[in-house]
Amino acid sequence: MVIRSSSYPRLPRMFWGEMIYATPGCGKTFVADKYRDVVDGDDLIVEAISELRPNFYQGNYDDPRTVIFNFFRYINFNRRIMWEIYNCAIDKMEEACRIDDVVLFGTLDLMDRADRIFLQKETCYVRRGFQDKQWRETEEAQETQVYVHNIYEYLNKSLHRVCKNTKYIENF
Repeated sequence: MVIRSSSYPRLPRMFWGEMIYATPGCGKTFVADKYRDVVDGDDLIVEAISELRPNFYQGNYDDPRTVIFNFFRYINFNRRIMWEIYNCAIDKMEEACRIDDVVLFGTLDLMDRADRIFLQKETCYVRRGFQDKQWRETEEAQETQVYVHNIYEYLNKSLHRVCKNTKYIENF
């Protein structure tokens, strides 16, 4: 759900219209709930699942990550179906960016679509179970042609720190 109320702040202008990959567990959902015009990419993936596979019973889950995980487990991680869902979600992300929304996502398979990448280097902030995949995240980030920011705190502080001080930008 995107907050449109003007009583909520916006992220700094430099991020408007960007798709931002950030390490799972670093605070993307917190940022999406705190700022207007910020979209949680997991919500867009759930929307894509609902549109393309309407017969999949999602249950009463409040956490989109649970819905996504259960769906991919349900389809036995079928790569063709996963990419069908991802491509629909990418279309939704690009549509949101066209109206200057900021899309935050943590799906490693979609990292190459990001306009900017935030990699969490402090493992205590990383979602449990993802620590073993951080090496892959770093390797894939090195192959991109976008700004990569190594962060050592939650995403919210890092977004503002990048705006104030460009020395935190590390482009691999």
